[in-house]
Amino acid sequence: MVSEAEKVQKKTECEHKNECMKLVQLIVDGQASEEQIAQFKDNMEKCLPCEKGYALEKCIKDALQLRLEKKCVSSSIIDCIKKKIAEL
Repeated sequence: MVSEAEKVQKKTECEHKNECMKLVQLIVDGQASEEQIAQFKDNMEKCLPCEKGYALEKCIKDALQLRLEKKCVSSSIIDCIKKKIAEL
């Protein structure tokens, strides 16, 4: 017997991919509002590229968090980085 969820055919192309990927970044970074999360989850249930994009970004973030070592840096290095960013 096929469940209702299995009957739903997901889109294979996303007509608003840029906006969806911006939402994915907000969600993965923990900066999305509850409304944005709900909106994206609703869309993800219907859109295969969005589902895959979210899964990929989440995997990347999880891998980085596990593999990177957090170290303290001097304030002079921080100031130098900020100065170079400001020059861009």
